[in-house]
Amino acid sequence: MEHRILIVDDDQIFNSLLSDVFMQAGYTVESAFSGDEAMGLLDKGKYNLVVTDQRMPGTPGTHLVRHIMKEHKGLAVVMVSGYLSNDDIRQLIRDGIGGVFIKPLNIFQLLKRAAQLIEKRGHAPVGAGTGGDKIQSQSEQVVQSFRGARAPLAVRFLKQLQGLRGFTSSLLLEGGTGTCFDTVCHDLAGASNDSLFFLAPEDLDDPEKLAARLGGLATEEQGRQTLVLKQIEQLGKERSETIFSIARAKAPFDKLGQSTRFIFCLRDNPDDMFDAGKIDENLYLFMGATELKVPSISELREDFPALAQAFLEHRTPSPCRLNDEAVALLKRLEWPGDAVQFEQVLADAAAFTSGPVISANALRDAYEGKKASAPARTEGLREHVAKARDDYVSAMLELYGNNKDAAARALGIPASALRNMQHPA
Repeated sequence: MEHRILIVDDDQIFNSLLSDVFMQAGYTVESAFSGDEAMGLLDKGKYNLVVTDQRMPGTPGTHLVRHIMKEHKGLAVVMVSGYLSNDDIRQLIRDGIGGVFIKPLNIFQLLKRAAQLIEKRGHAPVGAGTGGDKIQSQSEQVVQSFRGARAPLAVRFLKQLQGLRGFTSSLLLEGGTGTCFDTVCHDLAGASNDSLFFLAPEDLDDPEKLAARLGGLATEEQGRQTLVLKQIEQLGKERSETIFSIARAKAPFDKLGQSTRFIFCLRDNPDDMFDAGKIDENLYLFMGATELKVPSISELREDFPALAQAFLEHRTPSPCRLNDEAVALLKRLEWPGDAVQFEQVLADAAAFTSGPVISANALRDAYEGKKASAPARTEGLREHVAKARDDYVSAMLELYGNNKDAAARALGIPASALRNMQHPA
């Protein structure tokens, strides 16, 4: 079924960028460059979702939202703007808006919210996601962590993970350097009406802004917000107080409309961190409600062939497999970078390989970082996707005046990743 989205923004570059993002996600997109033009299109056509800016010539976004609520009941609408006060945001939420996103924008959260809103109104999302994660009901949710593993330790962990999806307050994830915390957190989020947010420590410095951001997305009935924090050693007393205010639904977090829970990701022993004074005492007690230890990849060595094959089948553009010699080498190698290194080496080895079978030589080259040894290949899907990525990054850099930090925040990736990425200047 075709799903149609109307993008309303007078900034032609940003309008085009959002249009491209939604088209890449499988939607049919139309653009308007003013509120008045949008109202004219709404009178002529049918849409599943409207994404609008606030500050535009003539009719502002807030007026357009109220017009939609009155004249086009049932049509989902989302506001994306850098010019909204906290009072404006709260009023939009009271009016029934589907979401409010403050620029710089997290594109993947916007796509996820769009899919949720369309699904909520009886339309299954088509092509929408959060950078590869499908929005699924809880009964259909597939665990991505350690896919293919059968070792007793992995089976026990996966059972614990499944059993903890319903945790209500806080959960402590422990893992070493290279642990794929993001994958585990997505598995824990559970149902499609759960909203998963990865917060940086500095997000806690402005409670009013954070409350507005979370409140703008907390409109899913009987849903749940799961907030993930990783840099625990950067959470001092004041930031910890913000966490407690969220947990206790104290102002300014008293009108979020959803229950909120926390996942804390630690790469060090929490007791050692507390003894060293890196964790506030009250936060230390709050984090310890429930604990889950994520196994290291080296503890699952007997599952290496299955883990590798599952990754190569599900996470690379062209599915391929390791030959027997490569499997034997995989088992002999050491993995100090844990699952992150394991998956990166497999992805590189697949990129080096022109056919469906990865050799031991290709695997060793990938493990040793010899990227220059990749064989010459005609442009295929991987190269096409890389070019599309580069074009998208260039557009984001242009949009944010070549400010790599701002562009990285909008893309939802670390600034260091953007600085190191090979893309057009």
